[in-house]
Amino acid sequence: MQILIPDSWLREYLQTDAKLKEIQKALSLCGPSVERMHKSGDDFIYDIEVTTNRVDCMSVYGIAREAAAILPRFNHPTKLLSDPFDTKLSFKTADSVDYLKVKIDPTLCSRFSAILIKNVSVKPPPNWLIKKLESVGMRGLNNVVDISNLLMHELGQPTHTFDYDKIADRLMTLRESRVGESIITLDGKTHKLPGQDIVIEDGSGKLIDLCGIMGGLNSAVGNDTKNVLLFVQTYKPNHIRRTSMALAHRTSAAVLFEKGLPSESVLPTMEKALQLFKDLTGGQPETTAIDIINEKAYSKSVTASPDFINSRLGIDLAPKEIKDILASIGITDKIPWWRKSDINIPEDLVEEVARIYGYHNLPSQLMSGPLPTNRANDSEFYWISRIKSALKHWGFTETYTYSLVREDSGLRLKNPLSSEWTYLRTSLSHSQVISENLGRVKQLNLFEIANVYLPQKNGLPTEEMHLLISTTDLNHSKLKGTIEALQIDLGADFHFQIDANPTCLSCEIDLSKILPTATSLRKFTPISQFPPIIEDINVTLNTNYDTLINQIKKISPLIKQVDLIDKFGDKFTLRLTFHSDTKQLSSSDIAPIREKLFRL
Repeated sequence: MQILIPDSWLREYLQTDAKLKEIQKALSLCGPSVERMHKSGDDFIYDIEVTTNRVDCMSVYGIAREAAAILPRFNHPTKLLSDPFDTKLSFKTADSVDYLKVKIDPTLCSRFSAILIKNVSVKPPPNWLIKKLESVGMRGLNNVVDISNLLMHELGQPTHTFDYDKIADRLMTLRESRVGESIITLDGKTHKLPGQDIVIEDGSGKLIDLCGIMGGLNSAVGNDTKNVLLFVQTYKPNHIRRTSMALAHRTSAAVLFEKGLPSESVLPTMEKALQLFKDLTGGQPETTAIDIINEKAYSKSVTASPDFINSRLGIDLAPKEIKDILASIGITDKIPWWRKSDINIPEDLVEEVARIYGYHNLPSQLMSGPLPTNRANDSEFYWISRIKSALKHWGFTETYTYSLVREDSGLRLKNPLSSEWTYLRTSLSHSQVISENLGRVKQLNLFEIANVYLPQKNGLPTEEMHLLISTTDLNHSKLKGTIEALQIDLGADFHFQIDANPTCLSCEIDLSKILPTATSLRKFTPISQFPPIIEDINVTLNTNYDTLINQIKKISPLIKQVDLIDKFGDKFTLRLTFHSDTKQLSSSDIAPIREKLFRL
């Protein structure tokens, strides 16, 4: 996930003498990678790539917390100026309040928290707030909505605000959606829900929130809003991910929720939000917030001895240094709550020590021992590699085409990323490649090994590995010979069909059925002690070539081989090899066979 962090905003939490480039280098070597920096007004913005397991780093404070542990390793004295999650709450909590009735499916929502703020004044946000949001690619809307956007980027915990007076009967029911229900979200889009999405329904039965993704337009805060319900929560991540992908509706909140946010961040975020509401809207919060927790209290320990860590890193760190490194990122006797989702086994502790110590400081050493052997020659990888090698030496060039196609001939996607590429292919095709390149070269000989996607009932498509061979050389026999040579190389006899059009010949082969039977074993046939008789005959092709060859071979078991020597129009010169394993053939043995050949 990419996240933009202004340097000035980062330094609100971080006291350090490190310069911009020094922060960029240190973070990139030991933590989230700073891909680039760019100037924005009088500030600089860090463009940071955060790995998907580090949801704790997807915020300004999260990056500050990482930098406070990493920068001292580069001789920059650094400390956190404050911890917004270690704060005294100005409100009480209870599992029920008189201003809101709730019904919650506990399997969907791990923590449900909300508080009413009365007499708010909705107006344009102050300049400092607009500037902060614009620096991270967001635009200011109003002082209420912008508080949510600010806190999501600063603390990594999404919040949502409802117009309290639009919630019918002051009732919120959090449940799974039913198939076919619809909701209009804040951006004005209507979504028909696939079912099993997390939604909130008010007392009138209307849906007012597509939880974890975007609020409903029918409960949105507007200029005439007087009372706001501030809503802070965490959900079961798999539901958010499924809904977001099914609807092709990706929001910053969904990206965070689907990674499993810790419920411990909910109330501190609410506390900071209330302070901002008081300052920016003049609102008056209730003294008690509803707070329903549907998960066990967190407590987790993971242990790894110094010997365990050192043996895997190839270094010899003192136990105290290991302890100090882990303590710098909050790991002491227990795993801190903000890392509970990604530190689970001793090897995770090894990784944390390695990156803070610095991968660049670890010794470099070439692998010792024997070179790895080749893959077993019965593996799919082996046979695919062998096919590619054979076709390459026979004059074909490997090519790659998109799995997504424009034509209405494949499997239509529910959530295509583009209106142009909306179908998964059910067969391979080189028609576009050939049409785009035919004028540039005299001849194209192409092959591709890739998956096609075939429909099946009540499930995802079946993926099958196919081979497509295409050539602009319209010599049918030549392509047929290539495929027959491939049959010999694979030790597998399979049916194939060559398709022709005005510009090319092509043959698609289902490798998923052929490769399991491929073999390197060959049957040995002893060489006969008797010499063969070889004769050439001229025939006129009045039927299919394969049919003709089969007819010839059926005439006599003495005909061991038929080879095409030359052709002119429909005239073919064939070389016949007559052979017996039990005796020396004479002209009298061949004569009756020759007569039958003449009658073909």
